[in-house]
Amino acid sequence: MNIIGLGKAGCGIADELSQYPQYKIFKIDVDIEGPGCYSVPTFDKAEQYEKYDFPKLKTFFKGIKGKTFFIVGGSGKISCSSLRILEKIKNLPISIIYIKPDYDLLNEVQKMQDRVVFGVLQEYARSAVFEEIYLISNPDLDTVLGGVPIIGYYDKLNEICASTLHMINVFNNTKPIIGKIEKPKETHRIVTIGLFDAKKNKEKMFFSLDNPRDKCYIYGVREEKLKTDINLFKKLKEQVKSNVKKDLNITYAVFSTDYEYDVGYIIERSPHVQIQEES
Repeated sequence: MNIIGLGKAGCGIADELSQYPQYKIFKIDVDIEGPGCYSVPTFDKAEQYEKYDFPKLKTFFKGIKGKTFFIVGGSGKISCSSLRILEKIKNLPISIIYIKPDYDLLNEVQKMQDRVVFGVLQEYARSAVFEEIYLISNPDLDTVLGGVPIIGYYDKLNEICASTLHMINVFNNTKPIIGKIEKPKETHRIVTIGLFDAKKNKEKMFFSLDNPRDKCYIYGVREEKLKTDINLFKKLKEQVKSNVKKDLNITYAVFSTDYEYDVGYIIERSPHVQIQEES
């Protein structure tokens, strides 16, 4: 699987994912160096990034094939070059991971820029130009973590984002013991993810998705527990049933793991483009 990180946020998450051998990493940013990196000139205006032609980018992506995650944050001017870059790899199956910034930290120009890129990429995903778009909010990640120190703030957000994406990728490519991660409906291309504490039946979503229509609970359970806990399946079914809501299709999948602790994740989907509410 390919990971393309654009800008500071995208490259930060790409760096976190680089620790896993399943990914081939590409990073695009201003004044960036090293293997797998494409350096872009510094421009004063977002429009200049939007019009930049990215010479030799096809050479940079030479030989790239297979499923691709394109990761971008909305606050940087370089995010306006997203479509220009994606045009170069349009024949690949592409999923977008869009990082929503904290609006309290943005000026009016940055807010407008984020709204435009946020809306455009969702519309392209809904129109099936992209496979799907994952929406992740930095303020929501902060809440999930229960607060983060200033030093290393974005590193911590990138870390939980990358580790969760990776684990969901792992389970998507693993046969469950019971249940199934269903193939999404053709129209359900707006996605978010989250953590699930099965003991407390508590969800921590990475984005507050309006009008979700599909939700899948992923249980990663220690193999020994799966062999010995005779009440586990009943508990899981009751837990899933307790979260049923009108117009929301709920599924689950249980996987055997050799981790020290049980883990839980959520995939939530909607057919509806999400609207940025002003803070």
